[in-house]
Amino acid sequence: MIEQLAESIQHFLESNGPLGYLLIAGIIFLENSGLPLPGETTLILASVLASKEILAFPLVLIAAICGAILGDNMGYFIGRRFGRDLVLKYGKVFGLTQDKFDRAEAAFLKNSAWAVFVGRFIVLLRILAGPLAGITRMPWPKFVLFNALGAFAWGGAIGTAAYFFGVAVLKFFEGIGIWGLILLVVAIIAFGVVRHFMDERAEHKAAKKSKIEPEQTTTTR
Repeated sequence: MIEQLAESIQHFLESNGPLGYLLIAGIIFLENSGLPLPGETTLILASVLASKEILAFPLVLIAAICGAILGDNMGYFIGRRFGRDLVLKYGKVFGLTQDKFDRAEAAFLKNSAWAVFVGRFIVLLRILAGPLAGITRMPWPKFVLFNALGAFAWGGAIGTAAYFFGVAVLKFFEGIGIWGLILLVVAIIAFGVVRHFMDERAEHKAAKKSKIEPEQTTTTR
């Protein structure tokens, strides 16, 4: 299915001239808005065609970067407008209470700049970074800055690599994406475990402190 879609994209890019740039921007825009489309594959195929002088490489990069920036902003506003209510409404089924969501939101916001920037290079997170930032109400100016920086880094790195080294780059970046996703899942689990023990420790200290204070007051009197 993915291979057939990639072949269709490549055929369109080879056959439709200027419309190809709109396709590049459109697919990457929709992927970054939250739809599971092959945005990275499209960028790589377009960059390879640019190396054969079928497309203009600067226009490929401009289309990809603009699609990435605008798509992530669309995902951000969709997440901010609709995502939070949906998560809180249906998350209860899976035990996600308002308190747990608030903790998760605080944890994401502490690392939100990193998640938005690095997420460009990781499978799934590239699709979810914008909506997640909106759901957790990451400050929009901060999101815009790191979203743009990530888009330039992602478009420039992958586009240039594909331009010079061809489609072999596709498997390389797919491998990075898969391992990046695995590492991300491990990091999230580890963070959750550490956070749980830290919260328990903080609650224990708070309870101990609240117990000692009344005793000190009584002794003073």
